[in-house]
Amino acid sequence: MNGNNILLKVENLKTWFAIKKGILRKTVGHVRAVDDISFHISTGSTFGLVGESGSGKTTAARTIARLIPATDGKVYFKGKNILPLHQSELRKIRKDISMVFQDPYSSLNPRMTIGSIIAEPLKVHKIAIGSQLIGRISTLLEKVGLSASHINRYPHEFSGGQRQRIGIARALALEPKLVICDEPVSALDVSIQSQILNLLKDLQEQFSLTYLFIAHDLSVVEFISDTVAVMYLGKIVEIAPAPVLYEKPLHPYTKLLLSAIPKPVPERKKYSASASIGPDRPDVPAGCPFSGRCPISDGFCCKNIPPLEEKAPGHYAACFKTQ
Repeated sequence: MNGNNILLKVENLKTWFAIKKGILRKTVGHVRAVDDISFHISTGSTFGLVGESGSGKTTAARTIARLIPATDGKVYFKGKNILPLHQSELRKIRKDISMVFQDPYSSLNPRMTIGSIIAEPLKVHKIAIGSQLIGRISTLLEKVGLSASHINRYPHEFSGGQRQRIGIARALALEPKLVICDEPVSALDVSIQSQILNLLKDLQEQFSLTYLFIAHDLSVVEFISDTVAVMYLGKIVEIAPAPVLYEKPLHPYTKLLLSAIPKPVPERKKYSASASIGPDRPDVPAGCPFSGRCPISDGFCCKNIPPLEEKAPGHYAACFKTQ
């Protein structure tokens, strides 16, 4: 792949949280929420990040957006490592990276009108004022399927799907290059989910957007993603183009996730997999993080961490048992 086409490149990213105990609050260990992950996203594409709750997806996204400090690693945005940047330098980058949050109810300030919510980033970055600001807000509302007449209404006057459209309009206000979508449809009804996903795809074409799309629902990720990475206990265990991952998964954990998806299409292969309940965070195995649940693991897997290796062209998996 042409390196010049890479918008975001993550290298060996780690985000650990200290475990403190006792009266003196001494650090006795760490929760490795994100533990040495690497991937890249090409301009104009959608990169899906999936896994069970607690796998580290949201922490990874918030670390990339500089909302949470990283423990180690590098995040290159348009060729520049943004992790060491001070706030004054980061301010210039923030216009190009925005987020759509999971909960459309808590992510909007109930005391602010819709117009004020969307206008806030425009005012902070001094992009528009006066009638120009109103015009830009009205255009954004129409782009996401709402009316410009909604500008003076409050969030409680809208449904969940409409609130998420407002969140998307706010995310697009500064014309970003990268939009991080943190489970943007998980709190919505199924019928509304499809509308929001179609809206995101339409906006991607209109504005040449690049998405980092996070979800635990693999069917949602399949619909919108070009490439999919699977996370488990802070590590990426498989990366592949979306059609390849869903038709020929290599990692036992990916097969386990796919086995949980209802199969409305008869001709699609149904994967059979079973596993025990996963460990608590402090009890992550010393070797492969999935070894305690994996049906094909052995003693070697329990003691050694498998590297993320290319098993087929463009298809990477971290498993000693797959070829």
